[in-house]
Amino acid sequence: MKRIYLYFILSVTALSFASCADHQYSDKYNDPSKTDIVYCDKLMTGVFYTGRVYTFNSYWRMYTWDNTVIGVYAQTLGFTNSAGTLYSANDSYANDRWINFYNTLTQFRLLQSIYDGLNESDQNTYRLFKDLAEVFIYDHLSQIIDTFGDAPFEKAGYLAIMGDVADSYPSYDKATDLYTMMLDRLGELYTDIHNLNTDLENLPLTFKALPKQDFINYGDLNKWEKYCNSLRLRLAVRVASQGDLSAKGKQVVAEILNGNYPLVSNLDETIKLDSNDQDTGAFFNPDDIRTGYIDQSRASQAMLDALTLLVSDENDPRLPIMYSKNAAGQYKGLSTRETYADQQVNTALPESQRVYSRIDSTTVMYNTQFISPILTAAEVDFLKAEAYQNGWASGDAKTAFVNGILHSAQFYFEENAISPSTYGTKMNIPADEVITAYAEKAWDAATNKEEAIITQKWLNFGFMQPVQAWNEVRRTGYPQLYFPDDPLAQLLKTLPSRVRYPASERSNNTANYNAQVQAMGGTDDPYIKLFWAK
Repeated sequence: MKRIYLYFILSVTALSFASCADHQYSDKYNDPSKTDIVYCDKLMTGVFYTGRVYTFNSYWRMYTWDNTVIGVYAQTLGFTNSAGTLYSANDSYANDRWINFYNTLTQFRLLQSIYDGLNESDQNTYRLFKDLAEVFIYDHLSQIIDTFGDAPFEKAGYLAIMGDVADSYPSYDKATDLYTMMLDRLGELYTDIHNLNTDLENLPLTFKALPKQDFINYGDLNKWEKYCNSLRLRLAVRVASQGDLSAKGKQVVAEILNGNYPLVSNLDETIKLDSNDQDTGAFFNPDDIRTGYIDQSRASQAMLDALTLLVSDENDPRLPIMYSKNAAGQYKGLSTRETYADQQVNTALPESQRVYSRIDSTTVMYNTQFISPILTAAEVDFLKAEAYQNGWASGDAKTAFVNGILHSAQFYFEENAISPSTYGTKMNIPADEVITAYAEKAWDAATNKEEAIITQKWLNFGFMQPVQAWNEVRRTGYPQLYFPDDPLAQLLKTLPSRVRYPASERSNNTANYNAQVQAMGGTDDPYIKLFWAK
């Protein structure tokens, strides 16, 4: 971790630790490295900006991480069964994901430090910016935990503040402790944001900067309330199924759903990053989507099965705008049951003889207006459906399930509608009645309702949010996917349960890494299950 902290000492020394006085927003904060005075509002943007690479579907995130590693583990993308490297996770790419989070956390620690040094009046002025950044941090902290397991947090990210390299190597916190903290803290943050939101008229002038500083929700505190609660519901459902925090998870689920807390509930409330909207065009390259998927755009047969086999003689309405047909006019994906030799022959054929379907070009690959989802109404619906089906809260599971498919279709068709590309399929969304009729048939046909809910949740995450899709597979065992063994692999001969800690931890945070390995049983075992996994 030394690399993380030394990097931030160099970057932060250029900043003046001034108090967060009212000040006119500076447009140069589009590039945080060019800001020469630290303000709480701009540091909030710095947190978002640093974490954007793994929030937006950037080229780097997709090409190196989502599509080549996590998409394989979740089977949300088609891949070849290449012996020897089937389940390999490039250490440098895992390291980049790890370091990006701790770079983002260091920005947040600086914000916390300056905020904590203010008097009570000034803290009231800037508390909102700190709160929103904290919600974002927990979103990404949960992804780090869900990928690697236990992780440094409580003592991490302070080198730029303390300047003490000797004491800057953080110990690891237990995943259960961090999840408990997040479930509690997100509840407190919702209350705080809600109280500020109900007193907008008395908020200080600094609040006027929020729409420009906040390139996630553009200053919409109603959406921040829903982001906070929906994230908390996601984490609560994740731990409710089994494990040490099952009772805690069920309690939080009931609190949110039975208490009618505001949640993301429709397309307009989607928590997202835009490719080319308002001020965000300076942050993202519209060509990222195409280059991110260009070598990894073949369909997963498991995804196609979920779109074509759940209702007798009827395809899912989302199918034609999610995937294109092959040269024979059929939907066919790469299957984990195919031989590698057959896949090699099929993938070598020219486009005129293309065997495998691809992710639709208009909806995704050539969509320069692409929306990168963070939290969608469909995900919230499926969280509700699972909670209602299991009796964790009061509500109708079928209605939530049907709403989930409807909202998922609306999201994917919106991606298709806003795209300026005409390379693939361009079509209008079917009437709501058509989509809900399909969803009701899917529910009625399912003998295992939990499997039906989770399969739809996994499908909705799909190739846009494979990290969340992999979480569902590990947590529930659904959908039931086939993963072949890889006997030629040196380490990962079967599907792992987690990603090993990156080499930088072994070399730069050695003592704490070794202590963590001993706590894990003496090895950084990729087959150790997360505490919430089935």
